[in-house]
Amino acid sequence: MNQPDPTRFVPGRLDRTRWFVPEHLTPLAHTPSYAGLPEPVRLRYNQLFASCYHEHFIFLETMLASRILPVLIKRYAEEPLAERLRLFIAEERVHTLWFHRLHQTSEPSLYQDNYHYFIQVAPLPKRLIEFCAGQPAAFPFCLWIAMIIEERTIPASREILREAERFEPNYVALHRLHIADEARHVGYDAELLKRLWPALNPVMRGINRWMFVSVLREFFQLPKRAGWRVILELAKEKPEITPLLPRLRTEILALGRESAYLSTIYSRKREPRTFALADGFRELRRLEDSLLHPEGMAV
Repeated sequence: MNQPDPTRFVPGRLDRTRWFVPEHLTPLAHTPSYAGLPEPVRLRYNQLFASCYHEHFIFLETMLASRILPVLIKRYAEEPLAERLRLFIAEERVHTLWFHRLHQTSEPSLYQDNYHYFIQVAPLPKRLIEFCAGQPAAFPFCLWIAMIIEERTIPASREILREAERFEPNYVALHRLHIADEARHVGYDAELLKRLWPALNPVMRGINRWMFVSVLREFFQLPKRAGWRVILELAKEKPEITPLLPRLRTEILALGRESAYLSTIYSRKREPRTFALADGFRELRRLEDSLLHPEGMAV
C-alpha cells in the first residue's frame, strides 16, 4: 500500500478575509446574539473556532494512531487487516501534521510545539480515556467515538468543497485531502466494531454504551469548555464584546437543550453509517434519541 506523503500539504499565505469553516459548524452561530455581532467579529470567531474544530480531529487521530490501532494490529497480526491498520496509522499521523501546520500558519501566537490550545482535558478524564483507548477489545466505545466524529467530518468537508470560493483556500485544500481518506477510515472503524462489539458480554456492552454516550456528550457535543475558550480568546482580540460574555455564556449552555442544534452535530442525516451500524446492536438502537434529547433520556 502507498504510504501517505506529508509534503502534499504545505500551507501558503492565508486570506484572512475569508471564512475558514461553514458558519453552522460554529456553536455561537446558533445563538440569538450571533446575528447582532458585527461581521468582523463573526468572521474572526469563525476563524478561531476552525482551529478548535480541527483540534478535535488531532485529539482523535492521536488517540487512534498512538493507542487504539497499535493494540489491534497485534491482535490481528496474522490477518490482512493488520496491514490496512498500519496504513490507517500512517494516514492519521500525516493528517495530524497537516492540521498542525495549518494552525501554526493561521494562529502562530497560539500554536508552536503544542497541538492543542483550546482543548484542555483535566488529568483524571485524560488518564481514563487513555487507559480505555489502550484496551480497545474491552472498551470499543473509543472506536464508536472515532467513527462518529470521523464520519461527521465528511459532510462538512463536502460543503467546504462545494462552496470553495467562499472559504480560505488553504482550508479548502486541506479538507479536500482529508476527506479523501475519511470515508475509508470510517469503513475501518466499522469493520473493527463488527468484530469487537459482539465479543463483549452484556454487562460490558452496557458499560461501553454508557461511556460512549457520556464521553460524546461531555467532550464532543456541547461547547462548554473548548468552545467557550474560543469566545474568551475572541474577547481578547475584540474587547468590545466583553460586556456580552455573560449573555453569550447563557445562550451557549442553552444549546444543550435544543434538539435542532444538537442534530447539526450528530444525527442519522449527518452520520448515516454510524447510526446504521448502531441499529444492529440492541444496546445502541436508541442512540440518536440519547444524543438529540439528553434531558429525560436514560444514557
